Parts: sequence; C-alpha cells; structure tokens
Amino acid sequence: MEQGVDQAWTLVAKRVFWRRRVEPFDGDPRFALLTVNFSTTHYLKLLLLTLGEQRGLGLVHRIVIADNDSRDGGPAFLRALSERVPRVELVEHRRFLNHARGMRGALRGLDRVEAREPEAERTNLLLFCDTDVVFRNPEALVDLAAATVANDAALVGELRRCFKYPDVHASFLVVRRDSYERPDVAPWMNYPSPAYPMQRGIWRAGLTVVDFPTNQGGYVLHRGRSGIVAAQNYAPRHAYATVEDWRPNFMNVPGGAQIWSAIEDRYAHLLQRGSEPQLLDVLTDKFSRLGTQVLLDEDAST
Repeated sequence: MEQGVDQAWTLVAKRVFWRRRVEPFDGDPRFALLTVNFSTTHYLKLLLLTLGEQRGLGLVHRIVIADNDSRDGGPAFLRALSERVPRVELVEHRRFLNHARGMRGALRGLDRVEAREPEAERTNLLLFCDTDVVFRNPEALVDLAAATVANDAALVGELRRCFKYPDVHASFLVVRRDSYERPDVAPWMNYPSPAYPMQRGIWRAGLTVVDFPTNQGGYVLHRGRSGIVAAQNYAPRHAYATVEDWRPNFMNVPGGAQIWSAIEDRYAHLLQRGSEPQLLDVLTDKFSRLGTQVLLDEDAST
C-alpha cells in the first residue's frame, strides 16, 4: 500500500504540479552528490573520507544528505558537518522513511539552497550515491564528468539487464539535471528498484545512456545490504528489516570484501564515535576544495 501511494503521488506531483524549468546542460560539469542516511552513518563517514581523496573533488559543488531518522548518532554529526561546510546541506526526515523519498527530499533541499543562485552556478549533474559506497580510483569524478560531457549523456553508470529496459545500478549513477526534470521522466519512487522508473523514462525519451564500469572498473565499491542491517538493528518494524538477504555482496567484484576491509582499516582511527571532532576537522579541510576549478582529461571521455 505504501509503495502504491508513493508511486501515485510522485507521478501526479511531477506531471501536474511540478514545473521547474532547468537550463539545458552547458557542458561545464557541476556535480551535486545526493545520498540518504538510514542509520548507516559509519559507512557515510567512510564515503565522505574517500570522496575527499578525489583529484576532481572540485567538480562537486554540493553535497546533500537526507537523513531518514537515523538512530546511530548520525543527525548530530551531520548537523555539525553542515554547519562547518557551507556546501554540505542536511535534510532531515521523520516519517515515510523509504529510500526514494529520501532522494526526493535531497533534491528538494538542493533546489532550496540553489534557488537564489544564477543558473550558470547551479549544479547540473546529479550524482546519486548510496552511503555504503567508497571511492577507489582518485580519477573517478574526472572520468565520470568527461564521459558525460563527451557523450552528451543523460544517464551514466554501470549497466545491468534485469528488466525490459537495461538499467544502471542505483547505488552509484549520474543523471543530468535537465533530463531528470523532464515531465516524461519519472522521479525516484518507492518501487522494487527505486531508480528504474526514472531510467525507463530516459530510455523511452531516446536520451543517451553511457555504460560506465563504476564497480567492475575499480572506480568505486558498493558494499550492499547495509540499509537492511541498519533497519534490523534500529527500525525492526520497517519494511527493509523483513528482507532476508542481509549479507553484503560487494557487487561481485573479485576480492571485494578484502578491498573494502583494507579501505576501512585505513580510516579506522577516524570512524569511531569518539573521533568525530577530529573527523570534522579532516572533512572541513578536504571539502574546502568543493566547487573549485578542475580540468578534465581529454582522453578520459570513454
């Protein structure tokens, strides 16, 4: 019932009420990274730390985190981070705590914070990212941006073929903002694969989709199933807690568990709750590069 109501409402809201005009992509990539925290703050911290090691970090102009009533101390940490880093925006939810609503809330937060900015300074690429993703290759953002620009792509990510239309795995994908705002492209919705209706609309509209090997190419690594375990621990009545398959899959990357452990061990001293003041200092320093100029490599476009 919750899924049906969410799907009906979001489609009506997008096609009838929502008419925000977005300028066409201007070829100057400006990422907004959007993620949803659901008592997965430990992994979110690791995501942010590895993001901070990206050579192309300046391509990220906004980080928007939707917190879905986390019970692991996340809200306090995220409030402190957003207060210290102007380009980090926090959106807090207390009800209807599904992943799709979290992403839609993050997008509304992005719209609010950029409402008074000139169009040329607003973000134009939406980087949707799960909290249990880590960046492995320091060139990931540069290569993603180059692939998007060179191919005039509406959707970029690692393709799989689970449905009628091929779909990009929703844990890490890029969608051009002007493509997302099209009336014939569905928003994120409470669906077995929340990003699939959006992607199906992009395919049907004939827009360009680029297969980019995010996990298999060693750019990032998605742990998987972390939200399910979090729900079992902190929100046992949530629908996520009923999912039986809770074991991380690491996207079937060879040696994925070992790769993840090595990255986690490298930052272990910053991931403890008692280390949050030090972690805030580290992230504040790293994120001072958000929105700075980055040159794209011409040979990184495919």
